Amino acid sequence: MDMNFDWMPNHIDGALLTETYDSPALLDGSVWKAFGETIARVGDELNRADVPQAPVDKAAGYRHLLAMVGYGINQALAPSDPIAPTLGAYARTDIYKWGLDCPDCAYLNATIRGDLDYRVWGNVGTVGYLGFQVMGGLATYGNIRNDELETDAEGNFELWVGPTKREGNYLASTPETNTLVVRQFFGDWDTEQRARLDIELVSPVPADASADRLVATPARVAAQIERIGGWLEANIKFWHDIEAMGQANRRNAFDPATVKSDMGGAQENINGWGHFDLAPDEALIIEATPAQARYWSLHIGNFWWESLDYATRHTSLNFRQAVLDDDGVFRAVVAHRDPGVPNWLDTMGHTKGPLLFRWVVADHGPDAITKVVPFDSIRDHLPETTGVVTPQERAATVERRRLGVQRRFAST
Repeated sequence: MDMNFDWMPNHIDGALLTETYDSPALLDGSVWKAFGETIARVGDELNRADVPQAPVDKAAGYRHLLAMVGYGINQALAPSDPIAPTLGAYARTDIYKWGLDCPDCAYLNATIRGDLDYRVWGNVGTVGYLGFQVMGGLATYGNIRNDELETDAEGNFELWVGPTKREGNYLASTPETNTLVVRQFFGDWDTEQRARLDIELVSPVPADASADRLVATPARVAAQIERIGGWLEANIKFWHDIEAMGQANRRNAFDPATVKSDMGGAQENINGWGHFDLAPDEALIIEATPAQARYWSLHIGNFWWESLDYATRHTSLNFRQAVLDDDGVFRAVVAHRDPGVPNWLDTMGHTKGPLLFRWVVADHGPDAITKVVPFDSIRDHLPETTGVVTPQERAATVERRRLGVQRRFAST
């Protein structure tokens, strides 16, 4: 694994620490020209021998490059000041997809300093899982979630984050801490309400704080452009390598489920990574006996580690949406077209890509059993009691998904 972390989006934030003023390379256009050359060079990744060459896969690759250019620019321009912290807007993972984002999740983050104290306050809403995580780089220094928070009868709360121990809800930071991450996992997309959250600095403003961190000086803008380009190149290659390695070692199978805190995952999130590679007339049957967990899900992605469109296609299932068989086993079918079974995961025509089980606050990470079968004989490999989903029923389910995602990311 690349331990430079330059493939992480917050690598771009370091440009704001630039204290010098001048940049002849920005003013004469050299930095901008180099940025264009980086974009062209990154496009060459799509021509590697281990990249799927089907038109739908190549098209998704180029669209992903577009999305990542936009993602990087947004990261550079968004406020990122630990002295004036903000949780900002929800990450639009229905548009800018990165690192196999969770289809059930709404993500927020704030830039903080580990030597300063902050107050987070608001209302926990009714979402099934609300988690707060303090990080430095990829290291996790602490987690706390909604069922551990003290709230009033209406769900209002305050959470102290920082080095100073507080009574009540408290999340300790270390000198290395630089980010507060908030995750909300929605089980019921129809009814669960997201949390309302704010953050403020409560420590005195330190003497070393920059008063003009967001001012567009030549050197700072040059650093932003250069860091966007560096991140774009490292990011595309990192996830490309991850999927190529998975396809080589775990084709149509899963790795054992483990905590991925070394890659920024929460300490209570057990992940099982898998990879599919299916011909047009094949399907992949996945079996797992669910753990006792606060939340669990399975979803599918494309080769570029984007979650597939979860708003208008049936590409993910969580513990509320999945149908268990009479023996308590969860059986999902990955296929290029709808086989009419409840737990279908739509590849959207992609020939290969990743699969991801998430087991959150779980007693263990279950092993997944897989089998590739002919599409026309899927039901021969499922229990006789497996239900039938009509095209009309599937369309109604997908419409509910679309409305749920629209509501999740609606402006407040």
